[in-house]
Amino acid sequence: MHFLCLYQGPSQLVVQQCLCALCVKCGGILSAPSGNISSPNFPGLYPYNIDCSWLIVVAEGSSVLLTFHHFELEYHTSCAYDYIKIYNGISEDEGNLLGTFCGDISPPQFTSSWNVMSIIFHSDRHVAHRGFSVGYRKGNWLDLM
Repeated sequence: MHFLCLYQGPSQLVVQQCLCALCVKCGGILSAPSGNISSPNFPGLYPYNIDCSWLIVVAEGSSVLLTFHHFELEYHTSCAYDYIKIYNGISEDEGNLLGTFCGDISPPQFTSSWNVMSIIFHSDRHVAHRGFSVGYRKGNWLDLM
């Protein structure tokens, strides 16, 4: 869905066509043994000003294996603008943070140490790229050894 957005530019008000971030549905709880997650509108440009949170929960006694297929976010040396955060468990615990990623180099493959993994996606209000596509599947504890 496209709308006209109004925001304050450096010297004037700017009107441009944009996507309504409030209208974009993203995130959720995923409990299937495998699946795919992608940024809103993928492979098109992701919307500005959006926050998505996915919680992946597989069977107890299993791990979550995460593999990125495509990754293209706005780059910043400290990933201050658009980023993905990956957590070994729930995202409310910063001690579980596995990494914060941006730019166009795909994050490595991840294996959780228990049956829960979280992905947070954030975009700011300026630059948009194609975003990401990532697959997950249930693994066995033997995959960790």
